[in-house]
Amino acid sequence: MMFFKNKAFIYFAIKLVVSIILIRWLVYHVDSTSMIKTFRSFHWSTFVAAFVSLWCAYILAAWRWKYILLKQENVPFRFMDSLLIVAIANFLNQGLPSSIGGDVYRGFALTRLGFSRGWAIQSLLLDRAFGLFFMGVLGVVSLFSFDAAFLKQKELVPLYLVLGGICVGFVLFCQLDRLPIKGRLARLLVSIQNMAALSRNLLHLRNGHFVVAGGALTVFLYFPVYLFARDLGYLLPLSAVLFVLPAVFLLAFLPISFAGWGVREVAFVSLFKFFGLTNEQALSLSVAYGLVGLLSVTPGLLLYFFEGKPKESAAHKM
Repeated sequence: MMFFKNKAFIYFAIKLVVSIILIRWLVYHVDSTSMIKTFRSFHWSTFVAAFVSLWCAYILAAWRWKYILLKQENVPFRFMDSLLIVAIANFLNQGLPSSIGGDVYRGFALTRLGFSRGWAIQSLLLDRAFGLFFMGVLGVVSLFSFDAAFLKQKELVPLYLVLGGICVGFVLFCQLDRLPIKGRLARLLVSIQNMAALSRNLLHLRNGHFVVAGGALTVFLYFPVYLFARDLGYLLPLSAVLFVLPAVFLLAFLPISFAGWGVREVAFVSLFKFFGLTNEQALSLSVAYGLVGLLSVTPGLLLYFFEGKPKESAAHKM
């Protein structure tokens, strides 16, 4: 009975139940025989290519985070430090029930390496914000590849709102430091305004490589879906993947299911139908993407045990 008095256990159980309910609901709405046949269409080499694609995204994510971190505080922080922390954090985010456990670990690791707690938190928020921004921008760009008749479908309005909300929200955020705020409110918002100014600076032409890396990261993160679709004998345009996945990622990030399982599958089935995929094909794509995602983060678990916790810097010990 003591398990039911533990809030963490109850929260975990609820998320697991939600995932099971959603997956069972999907199973009842697809032909299981067709589903199995569809899933068997995936070739082992596609899983390998998808694994490599995701790790290209993780490497770029580690570089981007390091680039953001060193813009504010001059702490000895190597790329390999960043990659190690990101690999472990990815496992905590995707391999465990929580979708933010990896961010907590990243913040903890930074403070042990000598970064201030405030900047550690701000860097994580900026990293997340830029991730969303690049997803939104590429999603908007993808709209130019679709014909007008397709874009006029009313069912697509929520996706337009998601993409527009991401882009407009980020642009407005970048202007917060220019607002004439004074007094106590200004002191409360000083950290947010500093992040806004830094975000605008990072998008400057002199940081063009940062922008290119952010766009490439997003493409590598999405590319496995495109590869798996080809195995199904369906040439799903990459622009369709760029258009749909921002909403899928946002929904899967909601802390209502086990690492996004169930929510992601429902989103795939609901959204990829606009591009002609059957329920069985969309569900197979989602499951394959989820499995290769889990496979790609397992090195983070090994690194955690072999490398141990981040060591404190000499400056931080003093």
